[in-house]
Amino acid sequence: MKRLLLVGGVGCGKTTLLQRLEGRDISYAKTGEMYASGGVIDTPGEYLELPWFKHALRLASFEVELVVLVASATVPEGRFQPGFTTFFMPPCIGVVTKIDIATPEQVQLAGNHLRLAGATEILAVSALTGVGIAKLTARLA
Repeated sequence: MKRLLLVGGVGCGKTTLLQRLEGRDISYAKTGEMYASGGVIDTPGEYLELPWFKHALRLASFEVELVVLVASATVPEGRFQPGFTTFFMPPCIGVVTKIDIATPEQVQLAGNHLRLAGATEILAVSALTGVGIAKLTARLA
């Protein structure tokens, strides 16, 4: 798997997604600080949502090959500003999570938010059921 930086709002499913990608048991754990697990840097949602932490995301991106913007399909508003990916040097893709508990319209809306942020490729997954994980894993290989 490529070296990744997971970026998304509070509760969007970054840590759960990481647990699924690593084949670990799924358990909720609030990410309180940026940490590395294997080749993946998981970030707290506050790093995206609070302006004074955003510089830490950019600095962390210098250590990875790919930035993964994560958006929950259950959140109607976008967490990323338009053009957000221009903030990073590595390429950025988007991942819509929680598709198992969202309508197709909600999944589409979350994908649209990620496209506006600048993600050129959008994948939809459910970390709990595993839907879409094989396609994401192949993309990250």
